[in-house]
Amino acid sequence: MFALRLVTSVCIFATLIYLLFNYSSIELVFHPDRYHGHEIQKGIFFEGWYYKIVLNNYENTLIVIPGVHMNDNNRHSFIMIAYENVSHYFRFPYETISSSTDEFHFMIDNKKNIFSYDQLIVDVKPNHDDDATESFQMNLTLSSNLLVPDLFWILPGTMGPYSWIPTMQCYHHVLSMKNTIHGSMQVNQNEKQTISGIGYIEKDWGNSFPSIWIWGQANQWELLPATSSASIFFSLALIPWYFNLEFAGFLIVLEHNNEFYRFNTYLQSIIHDLTINPDMHEISFDVYDVLFQYKLHVSSYSNGLNNIDGALLYGPRSDRMIKYVKELLTKNIHFDVRLSKLIQNVTSNNDDNNLFIKHGYYEEIIFQGRAQSVALEITGNVKWLSEKFRQAYENIYPWNFSLIRNIVIHYKLILTSILAMIIVSFIFAKCR
Repeated sequence: MFALRLVTSVCIFATLIYLLFNYSSIELVFHPDRYHGHEIQKGIFFEGWYYKIVLNNYENTLIVIPGVHMNDNNRHSFIMIAYENVSHYFRFPYETISSSTDEFHFMIDNKKNIFSYDQLIVDVKPNHDDDATESFQMNLTLSSNLLVPDLFWILPGTMGPYSWIPTMQCYHHVLSMKNTIHGSMQVNQNEKQTISGIGYIEKDWGNSFPSIWIWGQANQWELLPATSSASIFFSLALIPWYFNLEFAGFLIVLEHNNEFYRFNTYLQSIIHDLTINPDMHEISFDVYDVLFQYKLHVSSYSNGLNNIDGALLYGPRSDRMIKYVKELLTKNIHFDVRLSKLIQNVTSNNDDNNLFIKHGYYEEIIFQGRAQSVALEITGNVKWLSEKFRQAYENIYPWNFSLIRNIVIHYKLILTSILAMIIVSFIFAKCR
């Protein structure tokens, strides 16, 4: 495990050197929300922005995904809409797109459809080569976007250091954990409705989705006080790597009252007790930061139903867009989420079955809630993914004092020692 992480660090360093000679790539690393396809001339490439909108007091959920797909033989843009568990895929000539190079502002069909942080304008109707049965008109204003701050200026976006690697299969970025939506919508020739709701925006780009992944998002909660806020996003996937290697990686962000808690592979977070039942749409896992100061528990609850409807979405696979991604947008699934601070006590309980209690830890709950109007995807051989996480993390606990954990704990002492050695060496060289 340590060897793999060492190889990862070397690859990241080599990539940084490579990107120093490619200014446009560097600029997009610092602005992952913008369109990346301007300089793509050949090969396979996709890019899509994902808008999730929970309408009218959580009565319905709407998904809008604008994007592009390219291969050596064909290029097209698209708008995909999922509404009432049915997806609609509208195709457009690639030449009809336009996009700002200075900000996230993407347009399709000669500026008839506009997508940005503050606007979502859609005017689409089915053509003969579209996989769609309904027409949609939307004019929505988005406001109060809750942006995820960069971890550090050199580690921008949701993926941090992995954003610098030019050969990743798929990149991911959360644009807005939560926003407020107002405007109008018309389906077919029905009466135009004034709507309001809560939104979420993210995006993916690269050449293909992973072969296995679990993804979930929620920002509405049962019995949450009006003075409190919370949003969660998580993605766990099997990620291909150099030299035919692959590793189980994850990106998890929980926002609570404008505080952001990150549990990610690149931060050396640890996943424990991942269980998945795809037939019942149930998952459960615990994740810890590298120092085991915080614990996040997430589990899904599906009312015991195994025939829950979902929208079947198109996704990039090999060199095509294929309809294979099942996304659950239903009231019958909830997320139970609990964020705790782990505190080590002076005493331990050797008779307790919980390993943390046995080693003298107890939990101080920071946030606990049940999310509703969630979105959930469970795709591929997730049992294999679960086994990969078990192999990687099953024996990593704070009382084992792993090398990486010790380095993080004593990083200030290490940096001070290195700096002192450099200064002493410099003085010694001058004296000679």
